[in-house]
Amino acid sequence: MAQMRNKWPEENVLVFLAFDLLHQDGVDLRHLPLTERKRDLDRLCRRARNPFLKQVETFPDGEVLFEHCNSFGFEGVVSKRRASAYASGPSRHWVKVKCPDWKRANAERWRVFEHNAKPELTETQKALKKKTAELARVREWLQDPTLSEGLAREYRKHVASLEREIAALEQEDR
Repeated sequence: MAQMRNKWPEENVLVFLAFDLLHQDGVDLRHLPLTERKRDLDRLCRRARNPFLKQVETFPDGEVLFEHCNSFGFEGVVSKRRASAYASGPSRHWVKVKCPDWKRANAERWRVFEHNAKPELTETQKALKKKTAELARVREWLQDPTLSEGLAREYRKHVASLEREIAALEQEDR
């Protein structure tokens, strides 16, 4: 691992780590064995001559690799059979083991994908919302110039009644 780190660019540079090559130039390579996909990936990375694209080598000692991955904050390690084709989803040809530090740091990560649902209103808040909307409608009706004096008087009484009810609900909601 130390030898690889010396070949990599400075720490503050974005580096792409390539583990497998599943498609190239519109061709699906998933049916090929891992050894062939790795060989093609190696050829692609060497041809790119880009210091920011690095192929991740195969490691013979999984325990050491797992410790390094955990210390660098990586998600985990995937172990694949060399002769196996790629298959998405659970497979008997590969195993993924997540690093304990990553699991701890990302325990609440699922919350990022939750929808920001509106909080449930209490019964008091629902009643307050309903009374406030009714008050707005009644005040709007009072603006009608063709409104009779008797109806206007009743609407004003209703406004006063709604204002008292709203004040009581607001007091209760606190």
